[in-house]
Amino acid sequence: MGVKLLESRLCLLLLLGFVIMVASFQIPPGLTPSQWFEIQHVNNRTNLRCNPAMRIVNGYTRRCKNINTFLNTSFPAVARVCGRPNTNCTRSPGTNCHNSSAQVSLTYCNLTNPGSHYTQCQYQMTPARKFYRVACNNRTPQDNGSYAVVPVHLDDIY
Repeated sequence: MGVKLLESRLCLLLLLGFVIMVASFQIPPGLTPSQWFEIQHVNNRTNLRCNPAMRIVNGYTRRCKNINTFLNTSFPAVARVCGRPNTNCTRSPGTNCHNSSAQVSLTYCNLTNPGSHYTQCQYQMTPARKFYRVACNNRTPQDNGSYAVVPVHLDDIY
């Protein structure tokens, strides 16, 4: 009896963790996948600071994101990568990924202190220069009409 109760509680705990994990990958209401991609991963500043940049991202999810990568380039530059040849995605299923043709400046933000509220998260910044791979989909009616295909997921940095 005690073992079955322990197993059922463990299963319930695992299920709860899975639900929280899935919910953390949800696109915030009112945003398209491409708009959410831009908020999370595109920041065309040469002197990006993680704490204020992540405060914007965390404001949508109301939690401290553990890690995040910002591409220090423009959204049009990333959208142009969607026009490059398709390749297999490495971190998500599908073949709708595209590799950048040049390295870009990027910023890794790693959570060092979650604080007592999502607005108080503290991050360590690590700059780098690397190639990247993005998953792209056809734009939605709410997306910028300038692009037929738009980035929706940062699949890899290499």
